[in-house]
Amino acid sequence: MAPRFTLKQWVLSHLIAAGLLALAFYACTQVLDNRLIITTLDVGQGDAILIQTPEHKNILIDAGPDATVVDRLGKHMGFFDKTIDFFVLTHPHADHFGGLPDILQKYQIKQALITGVAASDPLYTEAIRTLKTQHIPIIFAEGGTDWQIGHGTVLDVLYPLAGQSLLGAKADNLNNTSVAIRLISPDGKTALLTGDAEKEEEREILLASLEMQADILKAGHHGSRTATSDIFLQAVRPDTVVISAGKDNTFGHPHAETLDRLKGLDVRQTVLEGDIVLW
Repeated sequence: MAPRFTLKQWVLSHLIAAGLLALAFYACTQVLDNRLIITTLDVGQGDAILIQTPEHKNILIDAGPDATVVDRLGKHMGFFDKTIDFFVLTHPHADHFGGLPDILQKYQIKQALITGVAASDPLYTEAIRTLKTQHIPIIFAEGGTDWQIGHGTVLDVLYPLAGQSLLGAKADNLNNTSVAIRLISPDGKTALLTGDAEKEEEREILLASLEMQADILKAGHHGSRTATSDIFLQAVRPDTVVISAGKDNTFGHPHAETLDRLKGLDVRQTVLEGDIVLW
């Protein structure tokens, strides 16, 4: 005699089946979606950029100022994806590393790239200590180094310059110690991500005669007038410029002078759009 189900059991079994079908559909769409996706996360006045490769590797550039970054990551990475394969901290300012402790509670970071520049902020010291406590390999940025994540996704470190090390170095302006990375996607698209680099660092990169052209430029220092100079823009020749800044921030970012320099380009702002998904 066949088992008889109650109405409650029948409904529950169908809900479970529907859930499994939804998960299977999600997995299939993820496999079929072989694009590289770059998302500038809306973390307020700070920076956090998520790069997802066709093989579903996750690269995170900076961690924003606070726990907001965890919510934004959850939206784009999905419930079951808890691995950040490569984390880059461009420089030790709190609006770039403040969310790192919260990330470490929710996600596994496989390796981290930092400059090692001297910084007195005790919160930064604690963040690095936590990385070490969790036995996460820490790599010190070196110019001229390429990191290949997956098949064909390349992170080309432009700054620090080749042969230059910032490990233990002291700086009057930590913005100008920002790791600058040129991202190359498997299909040849490019993005230049420069943290909070200001005109002084931009000039150093220019004088090094490096390959700088990029389809996307993440404007330095949240669109401050101190970054994204005319000569730098001429060298990069971007189609799209992304500005990460918080609403009504006390610095007035992005500055009107910067927006004037960007006229004629596709300018995208987190303060206006929220998360910005490209490619």
